[in-house]
Formats: sequence, structure tokens, C-alpha cells
Amino acid sequence: MTMLSRQAMTFFMLAVFATMVGMSLSYPEGARFMPLTIGIPGLLLCVLQIVLDFRRPLVQDVEKDEMKEAEEKAARLVGHNVEFGHAEVIDAPHDEKEMVRREVLTWVYFLGFIAGVLLFGFYAAIPVFLIAFLRERAGATWTRTLTLSGIASVAFYLIFAKGLGVVLYPGAVTNLIMDRLAG
Repeated sequence: MTMLSRQAMTFFMLAVFATMVGMSLSYPEGARFMPLTIGIPGLLLCVLQIVLDFRRPLVQDVEKDEMKEAEEKAARLVGHNVEFGHAEVIDAPHDEKEMVRREVLTWVYFLGFIAGVLLFGFYAAIPVFLIAFLRERAGATWTRTLTLSGIASVAFYLIFAKGLGVVLYPGAVTNLIMDRLAG
């Protein structure tokens, strides 16, 4: 992701978490627990990311100074000018089209997950998202993908539904189906 798109995503998530926390303050005491539990750490992490993003140019200047200093030390040792090459991350896209494609794909995964939660609920959206992500983006085998998705989904259910007793949003389509089946 480019710096601008990272910052835009951070500000978007900051707005989402701020809205979540603000709305939850009007809820009854028992109902505001989950939104505050997720929203407050999310808010703090977004603010931290914004601070780190604004400090990033200062960190790069320090790195350049350290690189220059190391080159000077090496030049004194070997007796001639030395320039260190800069390592490139192998996995990083080298062209603009690839970077844009990756950013669009990231947004598709994010918005697809949100749509899945709204339509079918957490318990259906999480395994579908994990299977799609692990298979397509991580390149995991089908066996590994299904195993990890199954373990994560069961753990999610046991932690939230059984352990914490939290009733998660079942989804609009799921509600319609359950209402039709109930009569």
C-alpha cells in the first residue's frame, strides 16, 4: 500500500471506531460492553498508527544518516569510497499496476467480509473469509485451509458464544431464513 492509501484506511477505521464508541455510550450498560471492548483498543491503535505515519519521515532521515556514517567507516577501513546498496523486499510489487491491484484486492476482502457479516452473520462470514483468504492470498493447500479455518471458527464460537456468552449478530439473510423456518 502506498503511504496515502494507508493513511486513508487508518482515518477510515478511526471514524468507524469513533462512531462505534460514540453510539455504544447511548446503549444500556450490558449492551455497551462489546462495542467498547472492540472500539476503544481500535481507536487507540488507529491514533498510534497515525502518530507513527507522521513520524516516518524523521525515521527515514535517521536511517540515511546511519547509512552515511557506516559508509564513511567502511571507506576509512578499506581506503576508498564505499556505497552500500539498498536491499529491496522481494515480495513488494515493483510496478504501479500491481500495487493498485493489491490495494483493490485488500478493499474487496475487507468490504466482502463486512457484507458477509451483515448478510449472513459472524459465524458464517468468518469461515468463508478465512477460506478465501488462506487459499487465494496465502496460497495454502485445501487441506491446510480447511483445517485452519475450521479450527479458527470453532475457537471463535467457543470463546464468544460459550465462554463469554456474547450473542453476535446473526445476519439479515440468516434472520429471514430462521423466521421462515420457525413459521
